[in-house]
Amino acid sequence: MTIKEYKELVKIASLAGQIMLESNAESYRVETTVEKILATSQLPTVEVFANTTGLFITLDGPTFQEPMSYIKRVTKRETHLSKIHTVNQISRDLTAGKITLETAYQQLKAIRKTTYSQRSSYLATILLVVSFAVLLGGDGMTFLLAILASLLLVLTYYIRSFVFLNDFIFGIFTTTVVAGILSIFAAIVGARSQSLDIAIISVLMPLFPGTAFTNGFRDSFKGDYGAGVAKIVEALTIAASLGVGVALGLFIAKGVFLLWQ
Repeated sequence: MTIKEYKELVKIASLAGQIMLESNAESYRVETTVEKILATSQLPTVEVFANTTGLFITLDGPTFQEPMSYIKRVTKRETHLSKIHTVNQISRDLTAGKITLETAYQQLKAIRKTTYSQRSSYLATILLVVSFAVLLGGDGMTFLLAILASLLLVLTYYIRSFVFLNDFIFGIFTTTVVAGILSIFAAIVGARSQSLDIAIISVLMPLFPGTAFTNGFRDSFKGDYGAGVAKIVEALTIAASLGVGVALGLFIAKGVFLLWQ
């Protein structure tokens, strides 16, 4: 390989790792995939380090005047399992010699552009909340409250697309809005407290960082304690923000009741 081809290989490997990190893949999985791509260079030094927010790559060999290093900052993450699977398949095809570097790069660029539409995401959120309300044994009133809660949740998602909010602030904001308005509505229609509780629990399900929590333990079990602990802390921080938001929403609703009376 020429220096230009080595640079192209690093660019492809970093793009593959970035897509996987943005899709909430485990750090050890990202490192394994990127290492397999870089191993096609047959150079003696291939180093990859991935964590929740960044990817670090180093490639070096006897013909290099200095090591070739690359750092990529990852600022956004969303669960997208199909992207992880497709990137893994591209890495296998590339290492097996079934596709060229240029083909792999074009496929990766196309994958990164694919995403779920807002309409499908919002519809899935509504169905998930309502499904959990049914699963938890809710009655007709609970079903009605769950629909209202899911619509409020979708509204906060829509607001977030215009106003930048980090995960912690968004968790507090959305649960405060949902819990506060839902409590006031439940009091007006005379819903039971159990129906309100189930509706609030159901609306928390799409917000709970289950993927980050699971990946944190998976990374830790693989021996990558740094990435594992970072993801577990991230998950616990988001979970704490959800609890704070619900408590704040209920407190505001209680204050509204007292003023009303």
